[in-house]
Amino acid sequence: MAYQDDYVMRTITDLVRAIAGLALGKNEIDYDLPLSEAAYTPVDWAYRRLKDLADAGDINGAENELYECLDTSDRAYLEMALAFYMYLNQLDDDALYTANFSREEIAEGINSVSAQFGISGFENFVDTTMV
Repeated sequence: MAYQDDYVMRTITDLVRAIAGLALGKNEIDYDLPLSEAAYTPVDWAYRRLKDLADAGDINGAENELYECLDTSDRAYLEMALAFYMYLNQLDDDALYTANFSREEIAEGINSVSAQFGISGFENFVDTTMV
């Protein structure tokens, strides 16, 4: 089971890398918040709120808030959303289970957000039968 979980986690990471490379010209997504809250942009505030909700165990609420705040005219929101899903992918299975969330939902969320930015074709990238 652990090998299967590792495979799915790596595949989700590869999915994010593929979308980031295509849409953002980046090989890695590593969203770093500014050290000072005074320097936060609206995207930074959204990311922090999503992480805080996820850390509190409300991953579904965080995902709902993500969809409410997305500005599809600004690719910074795509990068932030991909970083959020990468953050969720790093959580262990117990944390996801406790929050009533799955790796399949992470992959679906990545594809759903990407589709809102006009990026599609990755829907079968992650084999959800393995999740």
